[in-house]
Amino acid sequence: MSLLRDALELLLAGEFICPFSHPDLHRAMRAPGMAEEISAALAPLGRTLGTLGEEDTPDTYFAQYADLHHPRDRAAATAQLVIVRDQLKPCLEFIRLFSQAGRSDACLAPGETISFADLLDAIERHVTYRDQLRDLSGHEFFSKSKSGKDNKDRLSLVLKALCEAGYLARRNSESANYVATGKMGYVYKLLAWLAEYHQLSALPAESEDAGASAQGGLAL
Repeated sequence: MSLLRDALELLLAGEFICPFSHPDLHRAMRAPGMAEEISAALAPLGRTLGTLGEEDTPDTYFAQYADLHHPRDRAAATAQLVIVRDQLKPCLEFIRLFSQAGRSDACLAPGETISFADLLDAIERHVTYRDQLRDLSGHEFFSKSKSGKDNKDRLSLVLKALCEAGYLARRNSESANYVATGKMGYVYKLLAWLAEYHQLSALPAESEDAGASAQGGLAL
């Protein structure tokens, strides 16, 4: 199977290709002509190749709709935005827990490592963090399959769900540590866009479980 097909299948499935989630493909897409070839293949499907980072050396690639004039494309784009929106509250609450327990003042940027052992140790030594993890693991996004029976189990479920959703990736198959992917950078860009343009009015009503969160003065 060619790298071109691999990239197209991932992009059309809504995946984000970055050095941490798909290092080989990301490296291939930076090769001369590869991004242009992918863009040409996406065009008949009404998509274009979106990027994050420097224009000449993108950190992240993803597929986006070329425009929203076609009703089917507009409906599909809205559905994708709703999925991301409903993941924002649990995702932002995890970032808050990681920043506090990990003694980090910065957001969880793409490429930043999450040490399972260090984060678990900080959580187990502070009741506030234990409470935050318990509440966090109660979100439907994290508890679709089962509920954690202790802090270690709860943290494992949270990290696994974020990994399956594409926000994190394992350092390697043998490691318990994770790294933030380019999709996390996309979330920050999306939040900035929503805060600037306040276009949530076009979205369907949010599910009761998703709750509400504020970022930059914008209620989600």
